[in-house]
Amino acid sequence: MKQLIIALFLLLPISSASAQISIGDKRLTCSRSHIPQAQKWIEPQSSRSDKFKHCAVSCYLRLRCSSREVLLVGALKEFYDAMGYGNPEFADFLADYRGMRLARDGRARQDNDCVRLCSQQYP
Repeated sequence: MKQLIIALFLLLPISSASAQISIGDKRLTCSRSHIPQAQKWIEPQSSRSDKFKHCAVSCYLRLRCSSREVLLVGALKEFYDAMGYGNPEFADFLADYRGMRLARDGRARQDNDCVRLCSQQYP
């Protein structure tokens, strides 16, 4: 839990205009429009591990949104969990980071690449 809180505080400066975050109305514009699609996209993979899902969804989102926004969404999800709505784990945020990097670094260029590469990291 301590690692998660430290990671969240380190991510606070990420909320910049370049991440397409509107501070006034607190929207994450890109991810907000793509998260429902990501949820439908990952649904057929429901038997896979939680870490796989974090990795794949972050990769999927990074193909469409900025790295900063994807990481902020992952951090906010873990913060939501820490508020009593789930099971916060630093390993979940690490899986988000790994998924984001797959797309950012060009290893994943399509949605199917996210599934294949995250399956290798989280069998």
